[in-house]
Amino acid sequence: MRCPYCGGYNADQANFCARCGRDLKVFPQPNQQYQGYPPPPQGKSTNLPQPLQQQAQQVPTTQRRRPSTVPSQSARITREQEAPVIKPVPPPPEPPSQFPPQTVEQLRALEEGALAYTIFHSTVGDGHKKIVRIVYSKCVKWQQVATLYKAFKEQLEDGFDTILIQGVFAQDPDVYEFTNGQLEFDRGARLGDVILNRYQIETGNGFEADSIRIVLTE
Repeated sequence: MRCPYCGGYNADQANFCARCGRDLKVFPQPNQQYQGYPPPPQGKSTNLPQPLQQQAQQVPTTQRRRPSTVPSQSARITREQEAPVIKPVPPPPEPPSQFPPQTVEQLRALEEGALAYTIFHSTVGDGHKKIVRIVYSKCVKWQQVATLYKAFKEQLEDGFDTILIQGVFAQDPDVYEFTNGQLEFDRGARLGDVILNRYQIETGNGFEADSIRIVLTE
């Protein structure tokens, strides 16, 4: 079938001209055929009516592109900055010597890892007994022992036969018993026929399942 407007050839069942895009079902007047009709656009043919072709040509190319589903670099950076950073928990420090200590010399070697402490309360008990309560941070067991021993050395006096160092936390310094370890030193303790100095050390509050109890003599 030949287009009555532009003379282009089309299939017999075509509804619109492949060359000019006009409706082939509406026939023009005789004096309108092949006269003054603008040539079809160059390039690939289309079966769309001319008004639709003109509307498609007026739409900017950037508006006809599909939106990208890939996030931009700035969006990725923003999400990465908002994401919480989880820092790994550092492992606890290793003791400078054997732990639990088997000798008083090994106990003394732990002192270099002692933490800073504050004396909360100091009093004299019955007889020649000195009781000192100290506050320091929560730490691993060997550092508890190291801090208790450091406080004992700094509170040691010749006039007392027993010196008791009790560790507590800053949030509960008024508790009756210790909560952060205890060191008890007995001077001239009698074990059978032998008189010697004895250290009895407990970690935590003494009742925990993983509490450590150390007894040393010299």
